[in-house]
Amino acid sequence: MLALAHVCQWMLLSCLVAYAGVDARPFARRQEMTAATNGTVSVSGGIKIPLRKDLSPMGQSYAISKVPQVAYQHGSGYYGEIQLGSPPQPFHVVFDTGSADVWVVSANCQSVSCQQHQQYSNKLSSSFRAVTQGKRKMRQAMEVTYGTGHIKALLTRETIQVAGMELTDQVVGEAVAISDEFMGTPFDGIFGLALAPLSSSRHAPPFYAMMDKNTLDHPVFAMYIQQRGGEIDFGGIDPTRYTGKLQYSPLVDNEYWAVQLNKVRLGDTKTKIGERRAIVDSGTTLIITTPEDAEKIHATIDGAVSNGDSTWSIPCAAADKLPTLIFQLDDGVELTLPGDRYIMSQLHPKNDMCLSGISGQALDYDEKTWILGDVFMKHYYTVFDYGKRRIGFGLAAPDPSLS
Repeated sequence: MLALAHVCQWMLLSCLVAYAGVDARPFARRQEMTAATNGTVSVSGGIKIPLRKDLSPMGQSYAISKVPQVAYQHGSGYYGEIQLGSPPQPFHVVFDTGSADVWVVSANCQSVSCQQHQQYSNKLSSSFRAVTQGKRKMRQAMEVTYGTGHIKALLTRETIQVAGMELTDQVVGEAVAISDEFMGTPFDGIFGLALAPLSSSRHAPPFYAMMDKNTLDHPVFAMYIQQRGGEIDFGGIDPTRYTGKLQYSPLVDNEYWAVQLNKVRLGDTKTKIGERRAIVDSGTTLIITTPEDAEKIHATIDGAVSNGDSTWSIPCAAADKLPTLIFQLDDGVELTLPGDRYIMSQLHPKNDMCLSGISGQALDYDEKTWILGDVFMKHYYTVFDYGKRRIGFGLAAPDPSLS
């Protein structure tokens, strides 16, 4: 998860990409989700949705495993539920395509930050096994640094229940120290969905186990997020969540879900930005560009001002006048983001300025890399296709219950 925690008045922005967020509602319990979802069956925190074969772009006649996502901090971030251990202990986690490790807060962490979260107790689990090394059987540990925040964790092998699947012998971090950036957040850990080489634990994330154990009919997962929530589809694509055709662009990285931006244009203006690499990251709130690119983009917007902390403000009244962002990707894929989709909520009731959905930051690993976070993903149903090493984008279909 590329994490960038930044407090702007009342809004917590997350940027959860690992280096090598007040719409908080209680997570629906399984009984509630089953009752609210007509014709579905809920198993271990996941929902199975039968798809008609003639609707599916992959010829699916099986069920997709879904994990509901709950929005927090006015849609600045999302979390869902997993369960660890035997008997299962429930946790809220961020399903993060910008990192490749799974961790939850440990009962052995006594800090104030940890005490505010649900804590995993290995003493209560019969399936717990410590990950050790050497003749002295020392516990293996990992440290993960995000765009904002870091954690230290001891490694454990445990049973994970997610999306109706039970995955045994999975490496999970018991976080014994978490930084203050995680204080007050409504989630208890991170569920990394990036590619295995990015993993700080040097163990493949659970999505690989889903594929290796043939739990999934297809080696894909997809994300649908809106202002108030969304869902993750494991093993298939839900054609009811997008309109038109899916457009695919090949992966250009072995660690991150990243695509090539050949050019970015701003509507009818003469402003153009050249080649960039773009990480598609569900753990980041905003679109993160280079500082120079952010300045270039906001220079086309009358009244835009820098906040001095990598973020920008835009006059709220300019929402319907903002230029459309046009992304030209490989294989002829062209994606557009209307101006009113990258303007955030009003910074203060008595202020006529709104937070821009575009921030400029210098990333450690590549000076020409962008991050397409939730501001972008709310507009596109996004398919992460591991089997064919590509990412698909379909215009998100509106859902009034989540808008």
